[in-house]
Amino acid sequence: MSVRNFWTVLLKILGIWLVIGGFTTVSQFISAFSYIGTINGNWWNALSVIGLLFLTIGVYVFVLWLFVFKTSWLIDKLKLEKGFSEENIEFNIQGSSIIKIATIVIGGLIFIDSLPQFCRQTFTFFQQKSMLVENPTTGWIIFHLVKTVIGYLLMTNSKLVVEFIERRDKHVD
Repeated sequence: MSVRNFWTVLLKILGIWLVIGGFTTVSQFISAFSYIGTINGNWWNALSVIGLLFLTIGVYVFVLWLFVFKTSWLIDKLKLEKGFSEENIEFNIQGSSIIKIATIVIGGLIFIDSLPQFCRQTFTFFQQKSMLVENPTTGWIIFHLVKTVIGYLLMTNSKLVVEFIERRDKHVD
């Protein structure tokens, strides 16, 4: 793999990952529209929330455009190809090992992202001393618990995931 191809793949993955992470931010801005309903005639606050929403969406669209569609320009401007002694980067890793590493990394990211949220929601639940039915955050507790368990299972059972992917790949061919 050439150095340029390596940076192209890495920047495109990074751009897509940043934009996917941005869905959380945009959804929080959209939830701010309920705040707009309580403004009672203060249009300046409403316009500022809407303006920030469009600015945030614009930044994420720009990141997607720059990292995914203008990757060559970004590599040239940042001079990412400089400083490598060899033209090609050699990876002597089997495809199954790459899938296993990717599964562990993705599971780790999911686990790291959801465990603090699960702990925070659970702490808030017990702090309020609410019944399970009365608390509106119960759905978030369940969501973050499931997300944490999925992340943990991906990290610890990456071999089963690789075997499943390879089996499905053989059936397709």
